[in-house]
Amino acid sequence: MRKCVIGFIWLVAFCLLPGGCKQRESAGDIQIYYLNTEGTALTTEEYDWKSSEISKQIEEVLENMRKPEDTVECTSAIPADVIVTDYRLEENRLDLYFSQEYELLDKPSEVLLRAAVVESLTEIEDVYLIRFYVNGEPLKDSHGEAIGYMRKDDFAQNTGAALNSYQQAEVYLYYASPGGNGLVRKKISLRYNSYMTIEKAIVEQLIKGSDSGGAFAAIPAETKLLGVSIKDDICYVNLNEGFLAEIPSVNPKLRVHSLVNSVIEGGNCRQVQILINGNPSVALNDSLTFEKPFKKDMKMVEE
Repeated sequence: MRKCVIGFIWLVAFCLLPGGCKQRESAGDIQIYYLNTEGTALTTEEYDWKSSEISKQIEEVLENMRKPEDTVECTSAIPADVIVTDYRLEENRLDLYFSQEYELLDKPSEVLLRAAVVESLTEIEDVYLIRFYVNGEPLKDSHGEAIGYMRKDDFAQNTGAALNSYQQAEVYLYYASPGGNGLVRKKISLRYNSYMTIEKAIVEQLIKGSDSGGAFAAIPAETKLLGVSIKDDICYVNLNEGFLAEIPSVNPKLRVHSLVNSVIEGGNCRQVQILINGNPSVALNDSLTFEKPFKKDMKMVEE
C-alpha cells in the first residue's frame, strides 16, 4: 500500500470489500465521487464522517478518493502519480495544490478529475468554492486564462453521463439589435458537452456572439467566463473585468439583460447575480450596479 501524509502527498485509500463501489447499509453523510470502470463518467459511494473538524473532513475526503488498484466497480479519478502537495482553507474557499504531474493529464481525464474533486469536497458544509493550483501556479484553461474558483454547480449533476456525450437544446438567446438600443430574440440549437450545465453553455454562446443577421453580441469580446452556479433559484455568473468594457454604439444595459434574459429563459433559475472576479459590488455605470440579482426584463426587447 502507498502511505503518505495529507498536506504533502495523498494517503492510501481504505480497503473495500470485493465488489467495488459498495453502497453502505446506512445512509452516508456525504457522497464521494469516483470514475466508472470505463473511465468515462463519475459514480458515487456513500461515506460517513469520522471527524466533525473541517480540516479532518477535507483530509478524509482526499484520503478516500483513492481506491485500491484491484477495484473492479469503480476507480479513483486521480492517477497515482498526481499528488496533492498542500491545501489551504479560508472561510468557504479551499485552494488545492497539485504536483506538476497534473499537467500531463489528457483533457477528458483532467475534466473528470476536476469534477470528482470539486463534487466530493463541496459535500463538506463549510467548503463552497475550490481553486486548483498546479506546480504552484493557478490552473489555466486552453486559452491560458486562470480557471479560478469552481463550485459544485459548475459541473453537470448527471454523474452517469459520459464525458464525451453531448446534449442538444433549443433555446432563445437575446442579442443587441442593429441600432444598439434594443434586444432581439433568436432561437438557436445549442449543442454542449454533458459535463456542462445549460446555464454555462448559454453564457459561453452569448460571449461568442451571433451568426445570424440582424443580431449582434451585446457582451464585449474581452469577457471571460470564470464560473456559473445555481443556488436558491439564483444563477451566479462570475465574469472577468472584460464584461465592463465599452462596446461602441451599444447601450450598456443591453449586456446585462442579454445575459439575464437568456439564462433565465433557457436555464433553471428565476434571477441572475452577476459577479466580476467574484465580486458583486461593481457598477457598470452610475445607474447600473450588480449588488442585487436581476430578474428577466422584456422592456428592451424589440418585436
